[in-house]
Amino acid sequence: MPSQVAQITRHIEQGIADGRYVAGRRLPAERMLAELLQVSRATAREAIGLLVARGVVERRQGDGTYVVAAAERRMAEIWQDMARQHPMLQADLVEFRAMLESRTAELAALRHDDDDRARLRAAHAAVDAAYGSSDRQAQIRSDVAFHRAIADATHNPVFSYLIASLLALLHDHVQVSLAGLSPQSPVSQQLRRQHDALLSAILARDADRARDVAGGHMDYVAVQLNALPRVSRPLTSP
Repeated sequence: MPSQVAQITRHIEQGIADGRYVAGRRLPAERMLAELLQVSRATAREAIGLLVARGVVERRQGDGTYVVAAAERRMAEIWQDMARQHPMLQADLVEFRAMLESRTAELAALRHDDDDRARLRAAHAAVDAAYGSSDRQAQIRSDVAFHRAIADATHNPVFSYLIASLLALLHDHVQVSLAGLSPQSPVSQQLRRQHDALLSAILARDADRARDVAGGHMDYVAVQLNALPRVSRPLTSP
């Protein structure tokens, strides 16, 4: 007999395949799924957690669980396959993210519109509040949402897909502190200052500063949260 968790994941995946659960729309709440499938809420929560880890659905802070678009799911699968084939890929992924985030911030500063400004401010307020608490999961979710809002402000869907799928992989596979950062910790305070500076540069349409702030932020995150050393690779002569 398949486990109840497997039955729920299969139910949701089949619902996505046949159009009952649509990309970009919210799934029924865990309580409703549990009642529908006659399982406990803990079982429903575990099944959804597995689908989140696989990139099929995403949790949005305070707003429920949403079905991820097929293109984003395929991108997440690519990253996951890469991580399985190259288990020492951590530093390379973080290095790639630094490049990607820097260019994303630069383009967001140049291209954002009024709607983006509102979304960026809201995402920044959420991540600032999260780092003003000690809830690690809230810190991760809101941090991802903030960087995703920046990517969306480029008006280039490739950046949005790359950022969303890469962040999902990094938070699943990269070494991060499991304990919540306290609001008084130097790391938490520095992250809040960096987020402030990044938002300010983007809203001021200062592309050069946005790029530099994003790069510095990624370097800080790599060392402080991912426990990676500062690495300079040797240059080879032509």
